[in-house]
Amino acid sequence: MAENRKKRKVSNIVAATEDLDITERRRFFRILRKTKYAKKSDKKQAELAAKVHDIVKDNAERQEYEDKFAHNVAVTSKHERRRRFKVRWRFYTFLITGGFVLLLVGYLLFSYVLVVDSIEVTGTERYGAEILIAASGLEPGMKLFSPSIDEGEISERIIDRFPYIKEVRLHRNIPDKLTLEVTEEDPEFFAEVYGEYYLLTSEMRVLERRSEPPEGGLIKLKLPVGDIKAVRDGQVLSLGGDMLDVVLRAAKAVCTEQMREKTAILDVSDRFNIAISYDGRFRLELGTVTDIDIKLTLAFEVMKSEKFEGGNKGTIYLDDVNRVRAIIDNQLELDW
Repeated sequence: MAENRKKRKVSNIVAATEDLDITERRRFFRILRKTKYAKKSDKKQAELAAKVHDIVKDNAERQEYEDKFAHNVAVTSKHERRRRFKVRWRFYTFLITGGFVLLLVGYLLFSYVLVVDSIEVTGTERYGAEILIAASGLEPGMKLFSPSIDEGEISERIIDRFPYIKEVRLHRNIPDKLTLEVTEEDPEFFAEVYGEYYLLTSEMRVLERRSEPPEGGLIKLKLPVGDIKAVRDGQVLSLGGDMLDVVLRAAKAVCTEQMREKTAILDVSDRFNIAISYDGRFRLELGTVTDIDIKLTLAFEVMKSEKFEGGNKGTIYLDDVNRVRAIIDNQLELDW
């Protein structure tokens, strides 16, 4: 009986290992030993041998697949690395070549094509184009985009020499032209200072000095002469303390569309008693510059009142916006 059992055991093992190679058989027997194959019944041994056979074969097939996959991956990676290297090499070659070509083209354009051939001046009526170009330092033959052609420096040079010029803009017109766009300004006021007559903008910049008063069109500005320091043309008046701010606020108020045409005199010689001669009929006593816009609005309301109908002259007192007063005086002197 024991001999028959041994024969069945051998038969089960032989049947299970017929299609296994030497490596797979070693694994087969190693697994059997670990599962205590010898102590199991004939039926269990047959089932176990078949099951171990399937495991060994499955692992063998899996290993073969993995080996093939690893080989394919290795081959693919090698080809991919070669492909990427070629792509990078082509890109860097294109980049270097393109950069060199751009530099060459830029150099040729900068040196031989974008060269100033003509200079134009627009917007000026008081000064000739030739003297403005000479003052700017520009000349034909300069490189159109040269760092030496600086708009700020050119503007400063021109404005410093020509007071009536307020702003200068530089335009580069490809391929060979420069344009100086000039903005001029006109005087709004004139003031007598130490026997000279200063022509001034609303920002109190001195445009010109004359020995005689200008004729018509400008507002006469009366200043606290003792506070004025000598200035040259093109500069803003230098006044002591915050007096310049007071003058600027008053000047801005009378340069509005409603006030400008009919204002003859702006008197700020006394900062606490600012006065305006308006329309040849009214003297506006404003007091300080505080609330000056409100005060002028109230003045226009009073001018429309019945008492000033028929061309009456008078003084309107606006130093207190809560108590505006007006006095008719047809003998009033309005040129002081």
